[in-house]
This record gives sequence, C-alpha cells and structure tokens, in this order.
Amino acid sequence: MSRTSRFRRATVLAPLLAVMAAAGLSAPPAQAGSSLGGSINRSEILPRGQYWDAQNVQYNQGATYGDGDGHSYRTDCSGFIAMAWHLSGTGLGSATTQTLDSRSLTTRISKGDLRPGDALDNISDHVVLFVRWNNQATGDFTYLHQSNSRTDMTYGSANVYSGSISSYPASSYVALRYNKVVEDNSTPPPATPVGMTGFASADYNGDGKTDLAAVDAATGKMFLYPGTGVGFFGERSLIGTGWDTLAKMTPGDFNGDGKADIAAVGKADGNLYIYPGTGTGAFGAPWSAGNGWNSLDRFSGGDFNGDGKADIAAVGTTDGNLYVYPGTGTGYFGAPVNAGNGWNSLDRFSGGDFNGDGKADIAAVGTANGNLYVYPGTGTGYFGAPVDAGNGWNVMRDLIGGDFNADGKTDLAAVQAPRGSTGDMYLYPGTGQSAFGNRSSIGTDW
Repeated sequence: MSRTSRFRRATVLAPLLAVMAAAGLSAPPAQAGSSLGGSINRSEILPRGQYWDAQNVQYNQGATYGDGDGHSYRTDCSGFIAMAWHLSGTGLGSATTQTLDSRSLTTRISKGDLRPGDALDNISDHVVLFVRWNNQATGDFTYLHQSNSRTDMTYGSANVYSGSISSYPASSYVALRYNKVVEDNSTPPPATPVGMTGFASADYNGDGKTDLAAVDAATGKMFLYPGTGVGFFGERSLIGTGWDTLAKMTPGDFNGDGKADIAAVGKADGNLYIYPGTGTGAFGAPWSAGNGWNSLDRFSGGDFNGDGKADIAAVGTTDGNLYVYPGTGTGYFGAPVNAGNGWNSLDRFSGGDFNGDGKADIAAVGTANGNLYVYPGTGTGYFGAPVDAGNGWNVMRDLIGGDFNADGKTDLAAVQAPRGSTGDMYLYPGTGQSAFGNRSSIGTDW
C-alpha cells in the first residue's frame, strides 16, 4: 500500500447533491414540473435548494432572490424553505419559521422518518432543509440552510436527536413535511456512511510517535494508523469493533498510568466511557465515568488546568458554554468549571499546545466565517482571547491535533470532505506560534 492510500475507495453511490458539488457543477434553474403553490415532486426540492447554493445567495432578511422559475423569495432561512418547496407566498412575504409549522401547509413527522426535501424547524429561530441521512440508525444527517448575515448558503452536518443543529439544540426542532409533496422514485436512497470518523491522536503503541485511531463509519471497526514521525502514517491494523455505538471521542491519559486512553460517549445511554490504552496499540475493557454526557458536544481532551492530569473540555448543547471537566487521574472527572459562553458558534474542536507555551489550547472553526481560531490555554482551566489562524477551514470535516512530524510543535491534520463522505487528509505543520505552515497531502479516501 502506498503512503497516500489508506484503504479501499468507497463504492457506494453518492447522493445527487454530493455528486454535483464534487464535480463543481451548478444546479440548473429550477424549471421542473411544479407550479407556484402546487404539488411538487420530492426529487425537485433538492435541486431547487441547490440552485441558491450554486448562486451563492447571501442571507438578508430585507432582500429577495429568484428561483430561476420566475418567482422570488426572501433570502433568509424560512424564505429559502419556501423557495425550495415552491410555495405561493413570495417576496418579502415569504413564509416564516412560525407559519411553516401550520397544519394547512405542513405535517409534523417523526425525525426518524425524514426524507430529502423535508425540513427541521426551530419555530422560534431557525429552519433547515433536510438533504440526506449520513447514518439513519444513529441520526446523523446533512442539511442545507441560510444561516446569518455573514454567510451565503451553507451545508452542515448534525444529529437529529442530540447536540445542536446550526447552534440551536436538536431537541428544539420539529420535523416538517410539506403537505403537497409527491413521492417519486428518483429520490436518492439514504446514504451508506463512508469514510473514517472518531479521530483521536496520541502515542498508542508506545514508540514515541503520534499515532491515529479512527473508526470506519460503514462498519464500526476501529483501526490504528501508526505514526512514522515524518508526517505520514504506516499500514493500519484493526484494533476493535462496535465503535459506531460511540461518539465524541477524544484522547488523553485519563487514568494516570502514562498510557494514552480514549474517552467516548455512548450514543444509546449518554454515558462517558474510558477505554484504557495498553501502550501496545490496543485498549482494555471500558468503564463508565458518568452519565448525562450526551448534553455536551465538541469534545476536546488536554491538561487545561495545569495539574498534570488529563481533562475534558466540552460545549453545553443548550447554553453554548464551554465546560472543563477536571481529570482526577483515576479515570473519572470532577465537577465542571464554566470556562466561558458563546462556544456553540465554533465547531471541529481539537486540543493541543499550538502556541508552544506548554499549556493546552483549543483550536476550532468558526461556523459563521470558516476561520480557524486558536484559544490559548492559561493553565487554569480558562482560555485567552482567540488568535485568527486563517480562513477556509469550513471545508474540513475534522481537525486532529498532534506532533505528527516529530519537530516538537503541535500540527493539525484535517480531512477535506463533508461529513458522511470520503476525502483527502492534509497535514498543516505547526509553527509553535498559533499558526500553521503550508499544507501537504498525507492520504486519500479518508
């Protein structure tokens, strides 16, 4: 196997929108069989939504934009849904998040019954267009929406049952189906999950080099990719099964034995489980370190309070606050410390000493602008003012911090692909100054 070939290329058929995006194609103007306010085939809804995405329509509650079929709609979240469904209310009088949830217009359905072209509506604040399932069994999905005045159309990935959807708790959304949608046979089937997920980097095999553990989304198998110390990974080996029942994985020596462990949350019960590392590239039997961890998102491990024990930082899904759970060095955690608010405006968290001061920082991507921010740790469980480390990071699916090239500085590895699909992995070498050097490709089909 070459250094840039991590595993076989997925053979599953990508959904319609993913194919179009990958090919760099724009959707044609929406001139299909529906009429204004009339019945609409389900297969027509997503191309209508993709049309605004291809036109880079900017969010503006005081403006309108055409649908390519002679009608215009208000360019905000609910106006976008009205456009995609070809509703009769047009212009600045397009539907609102409140009026979309009207039984004369829509029917509330179970979230598990969502199909491409349905909507998830937080009636007080926001609405998104359901694009596809990434993993229907676990609730992971992809959506398209108009988000805020600083961005145009944006894709996102979330879970319908837990965490947040576009910065609002998933529990605050209801699933809606347009009453005049016509089911047809050309709707793409639910996507089979592909690619690697659940990345966690540490020296798992005890050779002093940073390795990578990752889960195959399609099978739930965990693989170890041994670090080489030169920025690449060696041949992977299977080290476990059933890891698709877990989420929010993060590494750290949580039991204080000098070996790297993995903490993860059970999708079914919300418990935090510690998988103790053996120092040989494998993990022992897990134990539960507490319940209620499904009320948290964006996990990151590190010694944030400077006591030499690995902590976990995570964001509350209901309040957006960052909480630091201090490690005890026994595989359990103390009472959380509130380390600040507004952290639900960030995504793709990774811990690491990115500024070279010996204290654990957090790197994260702004959901509104796609910029990478480094929040410098103070060694007290709190963080200083963020440093802007560059733009364009919203195209990356995951961030993984670690010294992959063995130069003593924390790097970032990242996969460029939407969640639920495969992509290339890139290494961004750390400079030790909250910045990163030019990236290099270190693998395909991740």
